[in-house]
Amino acid sequence: MSDRLTQLQDVVNQLADHLCNATGVLQNTARPSPFLNFDRSGLPERNQLQPESDYSRLFSTLITRTATELIALIDSLPSVPSSTTTTTTTTMPSLQQQQLELLEAENHLATKKLEETTQLAEYLLEKVQTCLQSLSHGILDERKKYQDTEK
Repeated sequence: MSDRLTQLQDVVNQLADHLCNATGVLQNTARPSPFLNFDRSGLPERNQLQPESDYSRLFSTLITRTATELIALIDSLPSVPSSTTTTTTTTMPSLQQQQLELLEAENHLATKKLEETTQLAEYLLEKVQTCLQSLSHGILDERKKYQDTEK
């Protein structure tokens, strides 16, 4: 079992290496993007060692192959039967289940409080919008009156 876990860790590390290397090569070989109102005449062009399609194929092959290995290793791990864990947890509530139920109850209370706060905020927003609207209408009416008196 520990040998499989070591293999699994090695494959995960290898996959991480491939992903990091692919990102680095893509960053190194990427063409610069033009920016408006920005002169890049003083900067030298980057030399590309190989066409980008070669890197794409190479890294896609490596990543796919490593991911396939990873899936095969995961599938080869022994599975834990779930029937033994469910019978123990249903007959005797554990501390973890009690904490989970407490968290769920707190979550429901927090949800109710959030809904109430949201409703209050929406009501207050409507009031503020109404006040702003009446204030803007009042200002426009006063400007209109002021312009009419100037003429």
